[in-house]
Amino acid sequence: MADKILIPVDGSQHAFSAIRFAADAARQSGAEVHLLHVVKKTKIPEELGEYIRVEKIDEPPLEVYRNLMGNHIISGAQKVAKENGIKSTETSILLGDPADVIVEYAKARHVDTIVLGSQGLGDVSTRVCSRATHQTCVIVRRSLLEGKKILIVDDEPDILETLEELLPMCDVVTVSRFDEAKELLEGQVFDMAILDIMGVNGFELLKLAKAKNLLAVMLTAHALSPETTAKAYKEGAASYVPKEKMTDIVVYLNDVLEAVEKGKNSWWRWFERFGSFYEKKFGASLKKTTDE
Repeated sequence: MADKILIPVDGSQHAFSAIRFAADAARQSGAEVHLLHVVKKTKIPEELGEYIRVEKIDEPPLEVYRNLMGNHIISGAQKVAKENGIKSTETSILLGDPADVIVEYAKARHVDTIVLGSQGLGDVSTRVCSRATHQTCVIVRRSLLEGKKILIVDDEPDILETLEELLPMCDVVTVSRFDEAKELLEGQVFDMAILDIMGVNGFELLKLAKAKNLLAVMLTAHALSPETTAKAYKEGAASYVPKEKMTDIVVYLNDVLEAVEKGKNSWWRWFERFGSFYEKKFGASLKKTTDE
C-alpha cells in the first residue's frame, strides 16, 4: 500500500485524470498526497515584464512567473483533489527541468508512488519512470470518453440512471422512447449512442445512427443472443454489450474510441471482453453464428 503519493501537475486534463486515479489509492491506504508543479526555466513573456514594472515588484521575474503560473495550476489541482475525496495535500512549486525535479523531489521526500498523466507532461512521464528506481511509477491515460456527448436510449429508468452515474466524464442525454430518440438523432450532434434493443426499436435507431456516422453501441438483456449479436455487427453497430456487464461500460466505450483512434475495427477487443461470457452462456453457437 502507498504511504506517500506524488502527483506532478501541469494544469492539463491528463494531470486531472492522474489525480482522480491517485485519489482511489489514497482513500484506501490513507496515503499522504503531494501535488508538485515544475516551472521550466524559460523566457519570461513580455507582458509579465510590463506587469512587474507597473506593479513595482522587487522579486526576480522568474520567481514572479513561478508564483503566478504555479499557484494557478496548483489551485486547480487542489480543487480536483478535494472533489475526489482527498482532504488535504502538500503542495510545491519548483523551478527546473521537470523530470529532474520530480525524481529529486520523490527521493528527498521519501515518496513511494508517483502518479503521472500520460500526455499532459509530454515525454516527462517516460523519463521520470525510467529514472525513479525506488518508486512505483504509474502513468494514467486520460479516458477517451472525457467530454463526449452520448445519447442513451432505454425504456428502463433505472438503467438510464445507472448509466448516467457510470459516465460522469461525459455529457449524457437520456431518453426512454423511440420517437424521442429519433428526434434527437435527427436534430442534434452526438459522439456516441448507447441503444437498447427491446422496447425502443433499437435496430431502427441503429439505422438512424449509421446514417449520421454515429458510433452506436447496442446494450441489451432480453434480446441477448448470438443471433442478435451477429445482426448488430452486420448492421454496423460499434459494439454489443450485455446488460449483465454494464458496470464496465467505460471500458467498452473506451475500446471503441481507441479502435477508431488507431484505425482498427471497433469490435477489435470484443471477443477478449465477452468471449468466455458467451461460451458459458451459449456454448459453441456463438462462433457458428458470428462466422456465418
